[in-house]
Amino acid sequence: MKLLFISDLHLDPQRPDIQHCFDNFVSSCLQNNSDIKALYILGDLFEVWLGDDASLSSYSSTIEQLKQLNQKGIQVFVMHGNRDFLLGPAFAEAARCQLIPDPYPLRIETQKGIETILLSHGDILCTDDIGYMSFRKMVHNPDWQKDFLSKTIDQRIAIASSIRQQSKKRGQQKQAEIMDVNQQTVELLMSEYNTSTLIHGHTHRPDTHRFTLNIQPVQRIVLPNWSPDAKAYPLTIGSD
Repeated sequence: MKLLFISDLHLDPQRPDIQHCFDNFVSSCLQNNSDIKALYILGDLFEVWLGDDASLSSYSSTIEQLKQLNQKGIQVFVMHGNRDFLLGPAFAEAARCQLIPDPYPLRIETQKGIETILLSHGDILCTDDIGYMSFRKMVHNPDWQKDFLSKTIDQRIAIASSIRQQSKKRGQQKQAEIMDVNQQTVELLMSEYNTSTLIHGHTHRPDTHRFTLNIQPVQRIVLPNWSPDAKAYPLTIGSD
């Protein structure tokens, strides 16, 4: 049985081309559902999520597709990203999916036996970007989220728009290396969970990074963001 890992779709009503890619992906999954056990979406499924009360209707078709996957026997697990960190229980119930924490240790059976695969959106690894890490801490604070969700939808839209503009401006001023993962942070996290494989997205730099940790070969697999010309990225997990 297959496990599928995707991230950084950034679905947006203003990007029908990306939505079309996802539609095709779901159709393929539904046609081959007997081979698929679960789908793990590692953050940024949506370009923006202003709260369940504000965004459910905007993405009703996608939510229905996730529900259909579940009805066909494909379990769907969704992790918060830096764009949709306000996904809540109403979304999970409507989509018939399970929200999972970041990081998330996944135990799977491989050729070597039972192994732990560590899943993450990836932004928690970008510790060189001190400004972003401070922002992330703020918006993940329950008090901040409660205050934000208490505002009107129009107010939330204005705040989110301002945040995106500021983020884009700051990103243009930062060196690319600062916005990538910190290797020491990666190694500390993988050691903490005693894993030889870490899978994440966020950076939009698909690749497989192999290195040695605690005298053992390990790998960090970076998933691609979605685009109309994107191709499937091969994953090798638990192989010799």
